[in-house]
Amino acid sequence: MGGVLAIVMTALGIVTAIAAAKRGYNGQSGQDPLVFLVVPVGSMLVFSSLVGASLYYRRQPDTHKRLMLLAVIGGLLEAATARLPLAFAQPAAGIGVYLAFVLAGPFYDRLSRGRVHASYKWTVPLVVLSWPVRFAIGSTAAWHTFASFLTR
Repeated sequence: MGGVLAIVMTALGIVTAIAAAKRGYNGQSGQDPLVFLVVPVGSMLVFSSLVGASLYYRRQPDTHKRLMLLAVIGGLLEAATARLPLAFAQPAAGIGVYLAFVLAGPFYDRLSRGRVHASYKWTVPLVVLSWPVRFAIGSTAAWHTFASFLTR
């Protein structure tokens, strides 16, 4: 049942992002809405990928719960941290809050278990690196053409 909910959340997230881009929403970034569309679409990709991996590892509770936690933090919490009043004044502060949440799990593992769980070792870098990759993709002509197609 949780997998179905994740699919519905992902679909609704993408549809909402496309509708917002059609209305000119750019996250108050000053960017072209079609360029900004890569941010929520990327978030949904991160979320759905981590939930999918989590469902695959559902019989390994230690891995499953860490992947689900990072799916929520890495895919959904970034929108909330970007809307913090401090983030509007200083975008780097919003990124810092977001990274603090992303790194909280591995930090807790290190303190409580003496080592970072393997699932964090490969997912945290992917979540963090998804941001520069999104902005690199969002600035390409191919993305602009694709985003224009989506928003027609």
